Amino acid sequence: MQAFARGTRVQVFIGESEQEGHFPRYHALLEYLRKEGAAGATVTRGIAGFGANSRIKTSTILRLSIDLPVVLTWIDAPERVERLLPGLRTRCGSGIITVEDVAIAAYGGRRLEQLRFDLQVRDVMRADVVSVRDEASVRQAVELLVGREFRALPVVDAAGRLRGIVANTDLIERGGLTARLELLAAMPAEARTVVLDGLPDHRVADVMHRDPEVLKLDESVYDATRRMSESHLKRLPVVDEEGRLVGILSRADVLRAVAESFPRDTGNGGSHPGARTVGELVRTDAPVVRADAPLRDVVDVVASTRLNRAVVVDADNKVLGVITDADVLASVESSARPGVVGALMRVGGTPGGKATASDLMHRDAPVVPASASLAEAAQVMVAHRRKILPVVDDAGRLLGVIDRADLLHAASGALAEIGRLDAEDDEG
Repeated sequence: MQAFARGTRVQVFIGESEQEGHFPRYHALLEYLRKEGAAGATVTRGIAGFGANSRIKTSTILRLSIDLPVVLTWIDAPERVERLLPGLRTRCGSGIITVEDVAIAAYGGRRLEQLRFDLQVRDVMRADVVSVRDEASVRQAVELLVGREFRALPVVDAAGRLRGIVANTDLIERGGLTARLELLAAMPAEARTVVLDGLPDHRVADVMHRDPEVLKLDESVYDATRRMSESHLKRLPVVDEEGRLVGILSRADVLRAVAESFPRDTGNGGSHPGARTVGELVRTDAPVVRADAPLRDVVDVVASTRLNRAVVVDADNKVLGVITDADVLASVESSARPGVVGALMRVGGTPGGKATASDLMHRDAPVVPASASLAEAAQVMVAHRRKILPVVDDAGRLLGVIDRADLLHAASGALAEIGRLDAEDDEG
């Protein structure tokens, strides 16, 4: 039986005469998808149709032939569609967007194992970066970050030039924030407002990290990955030749490129660096709690590592779920919240409550077997938006965890090895 890859087809229906700036809207949509690394898209021109105004447009009528319906068709991996669809939606004007699952029988592009080493930062970065002005207040920066997947903002001046980075730690250590951003997001609105009202009257420029490391648009993915891994940085801003902010590259963006590019078939015994197994990277000192562990023990374990998470297991050490610090805070009553926040922030506090680990955990937590390849683990991590993955044996028993930093470091080494092999091939 023919095996098909799973894909998503997106179609945008717009009028040919619609503009975005000085360009046709369909051209602007194509350019957005190209810059964001989409697999490919095609625009077709209709010969007749009608839209909301019920007026038929046809190529046989000269007056209307300059405004015929056009359809942009984009087929891509579901994970990439999920990432880019919000930006496409904001750019489509009065157009209609449809999304449907498709089966991909063949893809005629370059072989996957040849795809990624020659990519530059511009091909992988996110161009729709959220930033904050240097003159903004700390409260404004916090409000921009609460509820986001990221925990840091590039800081720019009035001309868009990068001046610094303000991150979770800066807001806590110098900005007077008393709870991490992920804990703020888990609080009820009224409790969050109390924390924000208590912030000192500081500007972002007073608390940001100045002269941050930056990437250039034409830097290679390998160089960017190596720098992020060696510097233990989660994300780096991207600037143009004038120092203006044009994007940002995060661990998740690099892992997405790894997941979409490295070979997934590791059964051929090949020595491709993408075939390294998760078992080689696993951290055996995973933060673990039993399902019946009381809240106090859960908080102790969650707060004991930089991961701010714990894996929940049963009596046979089989994975049942994962608990984050935000899960803990969201589950407690308002009277117990101050003690839990203090304990999670490691500044004292006594958590109270009758909840157990089983009550708090995410039961649908994805896991990966120790035999999984680097690409397979990256694919799971990106698809489920997870910062850690429990690693299990064939019986589902916990062996340890891997996190984004582990995969980023491994990806850096794999990309370097690809470059060495490519160079040897060129010399031969």
